[in-house]
Amino acid sequence: MPRAQKKRAARAAAASGASPAPRTAPSRATPAEPADTGPQPWSLRGLLVLAGLVAVLQFPLALLDLARNGGGHNYGVYLIASLAPISLPQQVEIIVAFIIVMPVARRLAGEERSMGLLETAGLGAVTLIALTVLWQFALIAAGGNPVDRKGNVAPVALVAGAFADVVGLVAGPLLYPRIQGWFQARRGRR
Repeated sequence: MPRAQKKRAARAAAASGASPAPRTAPSRATPAEPADTGPQPWSLRGLLVLAGLVAVLQFPLALLDLARNGGGHNYGVYLIASLAPISLPQQVEIIVAFIIVMPVARRLAGEERSMGLLETAGLGAVTLIALTVLWQFALIAAGGNPVDRKGNVAPVALVAGAFADVVGLVAGPLLYPRIQGWFQARRGRR
């Protein structure tokens, strides 16, 4: 259609009150690719399997403590106290335990990728913080001194310590994804 005819048609359409049809150019844009969100986080199931393997690793460590200390207490005391973050070596031991059992947990949980070293240590640190808080409550529940003058551990301290161990090992994996998401959101705003 020649240019003059297009102008006449547009004037006629404007006079009748109709608007001319909008011109649409063929789009050459390609659809946007999905944004790379980085590695997918581990599932809660995978994190709980990892914490469970750390708990299983405490069985031989408690046996080593029992042998090293000459059997001053029964095996249960050493098992419950193996997760008590009382000293710096015990705190490091907990974080290292997470790093050691991570490859096994990945296979057992069927996770697609391995956790990075800092990611695994971060989960260990969150769990360590939960254990520290819960063990403080356990010591308070035992009256502040869980061991009497004869070296006997109070039964209340053992029950409170076992509770702190179990809840701490579950609380770490429950809290870690929330804390990790919070840090990632803050990093994305910068």
